Amino acid sequence: MNYNYKEGKQRIIDILHSKTKIEQVENIPESGAAFTYSNGIKSWVGAMFIDMRDSTSYFKENKSDIVARVMRAFCSEIIRLLQSNPRYRQIGIRGDCIYAIYSAPQKHHLESILSDAIFINTFQKMFQQILEDNNFPTFEIGIGLGTAEDLIIRAGKKGTGISDYIWIGDSVIDASKLSNQGNCDGFDTIVMNSCFYENIKDFEPNDKHKYSYYFAEKYSEKLEEYVYHGEMINIHFNNWIDGGMR
Repeated sequence: MNYNYKEGKQRIIDILHSKTKIEQVENIPESGAAFTYSNGIKSWVGAMFIDMRDSTSYFKENKSDIVARVMRAFCSEIIRLLQSNPRYRQIGIRGDCIYAIYSAPQKHHLESILSDAIFINTFQKMFQQILEDNNFPTFEIGIGLGTAEDLIIRAGKKGTGISDYIWIGDSVIDASKLSNQGNCDGFDTIVMNSCFYENIKDFEPNDKHKYSYYFAEKYSEKLEEYVYHGEMINIHFNNWIDGGMR
């Protein structure tokens, strides 16, 4: 390995003793130019993680070519859905999980993220029906939602093009953990942290009820606190699926 550990030691010390300028902003900038290797931005962040249930068994029990086709179709469509929300700042795939991170300083931004999660929950029903109709193995998902005022920094090697954002705080951690609980341990598919729920509970997705009607409180051992879970779907989309998808 061509790595100079003596120079590495000095770089580590230099970074540890350098000051990071933290800027409080309302919206997370869309352009990466706002982030340097010596600053950080603090803002309200929303996060969504879509996690595949029991992926280890799914990958082991099915042929590689089948798994490749299923995952390519699923991931490409989920990413297309996530990109439709202009508030997203990062979308990625981590193992068997697809995630999106958003700038969400206002309550209605979180409501739009939840609306996307509900649409994805309905899409999942369509996707599994297509798999079944075409003799492909099906699977379930969990959707985790989190929000918090987090710190965002940029890390990597300057000048190489190899860098990424690090999201420091509860929004991403909570969404990731809760996606692992969705559709598992008595939780419905969509699970959100308490901060997310408190900010969307009074919105009315239809003329009948507020969101608080559709989500129930349940204790999460992963977060060691009470969270909220539900099984909401998009009615028009669902009716089309039930009608034979024609």
